[in-house]
Amino acid sequence: MYHGDDAYMWEENRTKKYKGIDIIEFYQKEAIKRKNTIPKKTFYNRFLKIGDHIMISKPYEEKFEEKRYKISLYELLKNVYYEEAFGINISSKRKKEVYRNNISFENFTIGDIVLATSPGFHIQGAIRHAAIFDSRRYHGSVDDECLLTAEPNKGVIYESIRFYHENFGEAWGLYVPNTTLQQRIAVVDEIAKHIGERYYWSAHKSNSKVWYCSLIPWRGYYKITGIDIDYNDGYWVLPIDIFMSEYTEVFEYSRG
Repeated sequence: MYHGDDAYMWEENRTKKYKGIDIIEFYQKEAIKRKNTIPKKTFYNRFLKIGDHIMISKPYEEKFEEKRYKISLYELLKNVYYEEAFGINISSKRKKEVYRNNISFENFTIGDIVLATSPGFHIQGAIRHAAIFDSRRYHGSVDDECLLTAEPNKGVIYESIRFYHENFGEAWGLYVPNTTLQQRIAVVDEIAKHIGERYYWSAHKSNSKVWYCSLIPWRGYYKITGIDIDYNDGYWVLPIDIFMSEYTEVFEYSRG
């Protein structure tokens, strides 16, 4: 006799679905991800290091050299988009560069994480943005709003794939191995309860009343599975912390 989730799983197995997720497809994609895992050290030279610490993205253009960044913090901060980083608007005459990537979501499964960045200094660290994937909202279009994240002035929201393709020059797909389908669904469902709640970049990661982008996947996985995908257990959990975590693996990558 089956009870609870086991009974639900057994019943839906007859139709090959579990809470809206195609079970066979899920495990097929998991096998593809394991096969396609990309060593993280492959990307370390994409980031500028200060000592042994990965800090910021290098520019893509070969004509730029690392010494470009050996300037004062004040000079670096002049190039930060404050509205994006902190949710405040400071007028600037500097034209924003446009970067693109074409990361594929065909092998993403529910609960997978997308990280994205563009060249230059970012107050968020070496990688600028993070979201968690909800496959139940993905129907093959770049306009599907299937990426759960948090944004300044918007709070917790679903964003489209197009947003990630058209605003970042580099993107990674990551997953958390050794987690079950049931757990990953629970992670996404837990975060989705908080749609519309407030964005606040400088909050401690344990503050459960406010959000920022990389807090979305971290809090979901920590609350549901107990897995801490914060690499250094710091005050914040940054996108780069999720990238560097021993509990995440890279399976997809695109650079514009």
